Amino acid sequence: MPIKVVFLDCDGTLTKVKSSWEYLHRRLNLWTENADAYQRLFREGKIDYHEFCRRDALLWKGLPLSAVYGVVGEISYRENAGGAVGELKKMGVLTIIISSGLSLLVDRVRADLSVDRAISNELVSQDGHLTGGVRINVEYNRKGPLVKKFLKGLGLRKEESAAVGDGDGDAGMFDEVILPISCGADKGALICPDRVRESRTLMGAVEIIRGYR
Repeated sequence: MPIKVVFLDCDGTLTKVKSSWEYLHRRLNLWTENADAYQRLFREGKIDYHEFCRRDALLWKGLPLSAVYGVVGEISYRENAGGAVGELKKMGVLTIIISSGLSLLVDRVRADLSVDRAISNELVSQDGHLTGGVRINVEYNRKGPLVKKFLKGLGLRKEESAAVGDGDGDAGMFDEVILPISCGADKGALICPDRVRESRTLMGAVEIIRGYR
């Protein structure tokens, strides 16, 4: 059975930056002794993901959207990101980004690469400035239920789906597709089932999908 839909991670998979949240913090000199402390508390299980993101977003309260877009606009794509999505579209495969990163980046990636659909986390703004609020649409390592929801809405089966991610936070997404592909993941970040295929490049991942039956 051929693959009809591919779910894509964004940060670290389609882009060179592993975390758009961290990149923005570092560029604004808010990482050390601020956001890094919140991340540590989350990793240690002392705060949940929603609280982690709430504290993160508050650090950006009052920033003009134009400045934030400028920083996010610096994030570059992995080699052949556009070509890989283009090849999938030529094959008639639907592409969907599921990212726990920032919609400020994901929406740009979706438009630039002509990805069909996308869901990510949104920073709240008003009158051209960030309010410090955030809408969590994708929780860390909880992409599985979203994959199942998309498949149901599209009338597709698990056996017709693939996923491409960098391993870190993508285990849930990998669990819910027949063909999970880790693309360029660091070995230490590869938290996923043994059945995951590995590719060092996005075009390599496309060839795995093309050859699957």
